Amino acid sequence: MHFGFNTAVKGLLASQRSLYTTNHNINNINTKGYTRQLASQRATTPYDLPGIGYLGTGTEIYDISRVRNSYLDFKYWNENAPMGEWEVKKNHLSEIEKLFGEPSNSSFRQYLDDFFQALTHMSTNPSDPSYRETVRENGLAITKHINETAVRLEELRRETKVAIENNVVKINSIADQIASLNRQIYSHEIDGRQANDLRDRRDLLVDELSKIANVKVHESDDGKFRVSISGVSLVDHIHVSEIKYKTEPNSDEITIEWGNGASVDFKSGELKGLLDLYSGNGENNSYRGIPYYQNKLDQFAQEFAEKFNEVHQGGYGLNGSSNIDFFKIGDENNPAATITLSDKILENLDNIAAGKEPGHSEDNRNLLELIALRDDREFFTGGVSQGTPDDFIKSIISNLAVDSMQGERMYSSQNIMLKNIQSKRDSVSGVSYDEEMADMVRFQHAYIASARMITTLDTIMDVTINRLGLVGR
Repeated sequence: MHFGFNTAVKGLLASQRSLYTTNHNINNINTKGYTRQLASQRATTPYDLPGIGYLGTGTEIYDISRVRNSYLDFKYWNENAPMGEWEVKKNHLSEIEKLFGEPSNSSFRQYLDDFFQALTHMSTNPSDPSYRETVRENGLAITKHINETAVRLEELRRETKVAIENNVVKINSIADQIASLNRQIYSHEIDGRQANDLRDRRDLLVDELSKIANVKVHESDDGKFRVSISGVSLVDHIHVSEIKYKTEPNSDEITIEWGNGASVDFKSGELKGLLDLYSGNGENNSYRGIPYYQNKLDQFAQEFAEKFNEVHQGGYGLNGSSNIDFFKIGDENNPAATITLSDKILENLDNIAAGKEPGHSEDNRNLLELIALRDDREFFTGGVSQGTPDDFIKSIISNLAVDSMQGERMYSSQNIMLKNIQSKRDSVSGVSYDEEMADMVRFQHAYIASARMITTLDTIMDVTINRLGLVGR
């Protein structure tokens, strides 16, 4: 009789533990990174009755495991890094597009239009101060726009540098957390049990890390967990190889190194995208990052000022002045941020050289040569960006548009791929409310049935012990 009680109690406990697992799943239905857990049930060892056979002894919960597909995890981590890289590039290039403002009323081409239009108006009446004032103001406007764009590009590059530093700190922090979890998981699982919730936390950290850098994960048969970047261990079980952020002396170049001084080779991820944006100058087929557009803007400011000044110096102002620069560069190493009008133009409008000969107030021949620069196809020579000032700006905008479109397309493609993988992960590992409710009802019925079996056995025992043999007493 006690044998039957034990069998019924085992069924009761098994149903109870399955209900506990279902309850845990429902409670964590909205927990990020949580993996559905499954209580695995099996029949216990049967009892051998001589001459009869084996009598079942009930059931037991032998394992509570995560419902997880390691291949989907591998795919997710592998595709998350490229998405992080192109997301960063897409967002930064979008910011650069806003700085150049094409097409809009605050674009470079609009400022050029206004400046050369003012020169055209002045050519109709070179001695009129109001026309000369308009030329000076529009000249100042275009230089200030170049200055502002250069300053904002430099600010964007500084922000990118800060983002690189923050990501390096974040990688080291995540690596320390993974190592700490490795230690806890290893100690909890040494007796063969599964530390499911700790494993979920570790996998969530790897998800986060895989967006920053291209990581590979390996867990050995003895339970030791390893995370590497381009084949070099970042986390080797409980040991962490931290990466270091380094700037070269008297340089704005950034290197990210391992503790032994070797450079970290980022193949993809947010850090790869940020490094490309920070350092990419477009040379030798390198990525066209922020320095590329800074260099192009500097080239435009430098050559525009030189070419315009060259023609302006050959003319005469109303006061007979000549050989005067219209523009000046404050710092030859940073022309776009320091281009402005020359002091003589700012001080005296009469110094604007409209004529080709002194003493002729209505002479506009030098102005006409300045105006003709707008359509001079040899204004900029050499390199990809050549031709008129408009052609130079178009070249920059075209490159920016191509880069931005590539970033948008690559990000969109990676995002779709990643969402598809995440959907498959959720279908395998996610908690379904309907499924858990169905399991709850199923385990509840099994629990009630086991409880009724105990009641039935109790009744049988009561009759056997207390009621049999009472007849005739």
